[in-house]
Amino acid sequence: MTNRLRAVTLLAASLLNPPLYSQSSKPDAKLSKASIATSEARTKKMKQELSTLKDHNWAGEYFFGDGEGVNVSLALAPDSGFVFSWHGCGGLYDLNYGEVLFESGVVKLRFEYPNKREGFEGIAPKLLAVHWGKRHYLIDIDRIVDFTNAINAGTEPSILFGGQSGSFLLRRGDEKEPVSGRPDIPSEYLSYLLQNPITTKVSSLHRTRTQESSRFTDVTLDVGRADGLKQGMELFLHSPPRFFASAVVGSVGEHSASAVIEQLGLKDPVPAVHWEFSTKLD
Repeated sequence: MTNRLRAVTLLAASLLNPPLYSQSSKPDAKLSKASIATSEARTKKMKQELSTLKDHNWAGEYFFGDGEGVNVSLALAPDSGFVFSWHGCGGLYDLNYGEVLFESGVVKLRFEYPNKREGFEGIAPKLLAVHWGKRHYLIDIDRIVDFTNAINAGTEPSILFGGQSGSFLLRRGDEKEPVSGRPDIPSEYLSYLLQNPITTKVSSLHRTRTQESSRFTDVTLDVGRADGLKQGMELFLHSPPRFFASAVVGSVGEHSASAVIEQLGLKDPVPAVHWEFSTKLD
């Protein structure tokens, strides 16, 4: 798996509250035949409404996924409400529907069933409508920095490849549309979008710990605020190039910053001083 494919898979898996757990076999009313039938009827009505809307600001059919366990669909329209579904290798993992409101650029979902956000379940109840060129995204308002990280990394604007379609809800068909300029995210996040990648090296190592099959290492980086680095930015291992690792920036000083390196393979080497990371994936 290439670093690009691996990174997109990780982003998609983390977007709806990581980590992913096995789907419970406990019966769930929202996955009942009656609920599925209701969702199908709502979807049919919604498609009829969507056919009367031309280039609507936020209505439409949206999707993101990795082609395996994460395949999330959200269809919504002003009058017909919304239908959300999550499909994976084992079939239908989650389903919900209800009313939709749009206020101050934010889509708000009112769920018929409890919106449990763990494992292969749930979706953000508030989504920012983002336009980028002719593309229409719905971004979890708590994950805007993740979106800017993906742009800096080069995984956005996403294209359909390897069964994957990016890590953010994108209106179906818009993956073919070009982008221009900057996405219309809130102004306070525009400074997270970099004109040029930031490259840094690990200057010192601190605590290392493991959790399930992942290793986490606290480190200090040799760049900081003066270099454009911000808290929450994500960086990717460039050297040594033989395996994948990512780092999320914590506190940021003028010329240094703290970060946590995550490695999914415990057999990979433990991080070392002078490892080189970049905000650009490849």
